[in-house]
Amino acid sequence: MTTWPTANKGSTAHTDSDDDKPRLARPEINKNISNVNDILDFFEGGSPADGDIFVYNSSNAKFEKNTSNTKFTKLVQTPKETINAISATSGSVNVDATAAPVHTMSLTGNTTYTFTNMTAGTSTLLIIKVNAADKTATFTSDGSTLVKFSNGAPTLTTSSSQIDIVSVFFDGTDYIGSITQGIR
Repeated sequence: MTTWPTANKGSTAHTDSDDDKPRLARPEINKNISNVNDILDFFEGGSPADGDIFVYNSSNAKFEKNTSNTKFTKLVQTPKETINAISATSGSVNVDATAAPVHTMSLTGNTTYTFTNMTAGTSTLLIIKVNAADKTATFTSDGSTLVKFSNGAPTLTTSSSQIDIVSVFFDGTDYIGSITQGIR
């Protein structure tokens, strides 16, 4: 099995000075040539094309050129963020940042959202599926301190079957919110 030659380096003792004798460096030169050959054997590159990747093959202990890899593909397709489905549909709702960075909820009644467990420099996204017309929402950080929105507290979309998205960022002092409304 080819191994990475990190502990098998050749010495430069006979090649680092102007008065060295190159004939004495032959064993070190040979060792470094062998190390380079081991590295070349470790990577089966062939003629790579644009987009090819190197994939480690444990059956022959080498990296091989490949056009795809199931583990790599799975990693790319896996969602980057966890989504927490809030089961409540109205009333007092806790949006806990430790549960997930993204929360979803179907709204059927007036609701007070309280954003909790946010640390400075984090944000939480709340996706509200409005399933009742003319319902109100209040956004707080502790039940009484309002999240700060541009132009004051927002009003949710008044039509049913639409989506509002609320993003709240905590800067260490203030909870700062923004809302995108009426997504169909």
